[in-house]
Amino acid sequence: MVTAVVHESILDDVEALLHAAGDDDRHRPDVNLLGVDDKASGADLASADAAIRWDLDDEGFQRLLDSATGLRWLHSPAAGVERWPLDELVKRNITLTNGAGVFAIPIAEWVLTTMLTAVKGTYAVRQAQQEHRWAPDIPADELYGKSVLVLGSGGIGREVINRAAAFGMRIWAANRKGSPVHNAERTVRGEAWRDLLCEADFIVSTLPLTAETERMIGAAELQRCKPGAWLVNVGRGATIDEDALVHQLREGTLGGAALDAWTTEPLPADHPAWSLPNMIVSPHMSGNSPAGRDRGLRLFVDNLQRFATDRPMTNVVDLSVGY
Repeated sequence: MVTAVVHESILDDVEALLHAAGDDDRHRPDVNLLGVDDKASGADLASADAAIRWDLDDEGFQRLLDSATGLRWLHSPAAGVERWPLDELVKRNITLTNGAGVFAIPIAEWVLTTMLTAVKGTYAVRQAQQEHRWAPDIPADELYGKSVLVLGSGGIGREVINRAAAFGMRIWAANRKGSPVHNAERTVRGEAWRDLLCEADFIVSTLPLTAETERMIGAAELQRCKPGAWLVNVGRGATIDEDALVHQLREGTLGGAALDAWTTEPLPADHPAWSLPNMIVSPHMSGNSPAGRDRGLRLFVDNLQRFATDRPMTNVVDLSVGY
């Protein structure tokens, strides 16, 4: 019997999904769901073998770690795990899985929306409408034939690439191993992505935050970008040097930027990005979708079945690299 801690806010949904999964005799899970709230005591949590950190606050999560000495698996609903105590999980041999890919579809759609906004003169059209001004000569372009460099080819990166391919874009992908990516005409590894900056019309970052990726896109990289290029970030905010980006948008030749993640969130009211005409400031909402919750719960329940029946789980985080 596996005891899994879930927050009361999702208990009924997890129970329903597990009940439906129980119709499959091959993988019938033997699971005891322990519904808790943020005030659950250490004694309440002590028997946990597994837990999902969904709606569980920091104090509740720390009590879980301190009390559940037999904990073997934790699940992060989000893809990013840079704030998790990875070293402690390594020492205790606790497996960590994450929600990578759960929000990939809405995020990829947001990326394409910003790219279309950049080439179609959307803001200028809206401004003309507000001024009651007929402006048929507003400059516009097309995505067809444009080049996009996608940094990171996990779930989000692949969904971006698939949608960019539908628009007839030239697609280059960059990942840690240089592994080929479907619909990308070229894939590079290591530092080779920097050599493509001078050719890419769009640079889309989907990168996690690690010691290697922190401020990976800085002044030197931005200066190498093709004049008029756009930078789109749906990875972690701290992967970009925001001061250098603001400077390039003001003084350099970068065409524009669309950021959905920021080093400091909420973005301070006095941050210069708010006032830049060629900057799209998005409040970390690109993944918003009613379908995201269902996908996230189904992923967790699928892994819970796997955990309870000693089968390999999906979305296992490599604790040595942080994603």
